Amino acid sequence: MQKICFHFQISQPYRLRTYRFFDINVHHDYFDEFQNSYLVNRLAERCYLPANRMLKSLISKYPEKISVSFSIAGSSIKLFQDYCPEVIDSFKELLSTGQVEITGSTFTHSLAALHSKNSFVEQVRLQEELLQDVFGIKPTAFCNTELIYSDDIGEWLFEMGYKTVLTEGAKHILAWKDPGFLYCNPFQTDLKLLLRNYALCDDIALRFNDHSWDQFPLTAEKYMSFLNAIPADVPHINFGFDYETIGEYYTKETGIFDFFQSLFSHFAESENYQMILPCSIEDSEEKNTTLNIPWAISCSGEEKDTTEWLGNEMQQEAFEQLFKLEGLYLESNNETAKLNWLRLQAADHFNFMNNKWLEEMMVKRNFEVYASPYQAFINYMNVLNDIKLQLETKSK
Repeated sequence: MQKICFHFQISQPYRLRTYRFFDINVHHDYFDEFQNSYLVNRLAERCYLPANRMLKSLISKYPEKISVSFSIAGSSIKLFQDYCPEVIDSFKELLSTGQVEITGSTFTHSLAALHSKNSFVEQVRLQEELLQDVFGIKPTAFCNTELIYSDDIGEWLFEMGYKTVLTEGAKHILAWKDPGFLYCNPFQTDLKLLLRNYALCDDIALRFNDHSWDQFPLTAEKYMSFLNAIPADVPHINFGFDYETIGEYYTKETGIFDFFQSLFSHFAESENYQMILPCSIEDSEEKNTTLNIPWAISCSGEEKDTTEWLGNEMQQEAFEQLFKLEGLYLESNNETAKLNWLRLQAADHFNFMNNKWLEEMMVKRNFEVYASPYQAFINYMNVLNDIKLQLETKSK
């Protein structure tokens, strides 16, 4: 029986308002409350609430047959608390079934893992505190921002008590190996790795509504035939999606809800598949193989690297200047400025500066807020410069 691990990632940043040079050291309100409220409520109406209801109904219909995991960035949780608390309640209802897991992640969907261990650990610990406070849980599985992972990151996570990490089944790392086997960190072999099958995921995330695709329209039955073609000796099939795929990237009218409901029903009714949670493999005696990942990989693009966020000079400059403030962050007693600095670490801000065309960005254009990558960079740097002044003022 092949094990199915289905994971959804939720990460909405606090979006910045238009912040001009002349606002620096004058105004310290950086975030667009209207956009943040509008978008999180739109997403709740289109995706989070109806998708959660669908999962709750499936779990009730198929007891102990449906299992789904989520990573929910702390910034998203805070947005729900600010503007749409019923989303928090709906996730609590799902957790109460025992068939849903919320994994560890970073507090602000941060790129800190690409900077240093200390920055990353701070983000992870803040997220742990929030998950304990809001949901009363302490995760032992982890899904980093955009599945970013390397051997070093794995070691840091193991030191923090994590047992399982979800990451990308990048072809240049796996070579001839299959993403469906169980792997482990080469230096901390007790840290299990579940690798996403991105080819299967892309069939939904990128091509579900592509009328030019030779497999259109994609039905659950047709998708099951893709899975049935996987050799039976491959023990795992791991999926990872933005939760917004259901209802936002593809609206209800496209049939996306019906597709997932039918797909999960097929999993529940099949004798060939078992849906599992990431935490369930922690103590598994299943054989695993060490996998060397010396440089950071991610779920982005064909390259599965970090160029979506750090691929051009603007992004690199913003990243460098951001983390130059880490010392001020540690010394400052200005809690508002410190929180704002953490929020600026969100991958989304760097994605807005990206001038590299990525196929997957076609379905994410709903969230664009700038006329150009250059405008995104200038706006971000203006905000960062003011945060620097706020941290300096309060740390003297």
